Amino acid sequence: MMLQISIKLNWSCKKFYQSLVDMEVDMKEKYYLIHFSSFLTNYKDNSNRDEVGLNNLLGIIENGFRFNKGATFTPIQPNGKQGIKLNIGMICLTEVRLGEILYNAKKLGKFGICMKQEWVNKYSGQPVLYSSKHSVNNKVLNSLNNLISQTNNIFLENNDYRLKNITSSIADISNHFQAITEIIKYKYENEWRIIDDPQNDELQKALIPWQKIEIVNNCEIYSSAFFLPISNGDDAEFYIIPKKFKEAFCNKVINPDINKKKIMFFEEL
Repeated sequence: MMLQISIKLNWSCKKFYQSLVDMEVDMKEKYYLIHFSSFLTNYKDNSNRDEVGLNNLLGIIENGFRFNKGATFTPIQPNGKQGIKLNIGMICLTEVRLGEILYNAKKLGKFGICMKQEWVNKYSGQPVLYSSKHSVNNKVLNSLNNLISQTNNIFLENNDYRLKNITSSIADISNHFQAITEIIKYKYENEWRIIDDPQNDELQKALIPWQKIEIVNNCEIYSSAFFLPISNGDDAEFYIIPKKFKEAFCNKVINPDINKKKIMFFEEL
């Protein structure tokens, strides 16, 4: 009986130890930051969506990334109303391990570009902390919104009794941020973003303006878009393309001798 217990304990200890080893390996495994050319969203009904994905990829290599100004909002308000819409430009990258690339490529697009970590760090790219309903982050941001609102009321009403509520809100924010810190010590988010921050001097100096012309009511409207260059592909680790587009990619890509060596085929992921 004692022998059986001893065997079971030894097996449990070995299993636990192996789980620790696996965890350590998992933490050390390399993560890749990939921007996938979307063909399942904007171009889902477009019969030429693969060609669009290829052209998007070639454009990024030659010109750089254009900041996407999607529908980003502040947290949902206590009364249930959606927050304020923000007009913030961003470059989105998916953080994945090697074995996870195919799953994400099937969901986000057959064409992709993996950026070097140094390039992302240079422009202050950061992991995304999502603020879905009931999440810790949502509570933090709502507390911050309340703090700002209450502070504004002080200036408007000049009534000092609200200071007590503000102090309480600040304490609440502090507690939530401590909780977030504990969470992100052990868990990576699967999205990174580079934000078009006007106070980021390194980023703003690197931006290249590009003027575009749109016809509105038979009038030519001029506007500027800004691209963040990637040194004609030097800042990329590799590209993802389907095999049938290899020739088109190699014929059109800038610096073909260098960039065609970075191809990773979608079918071989």
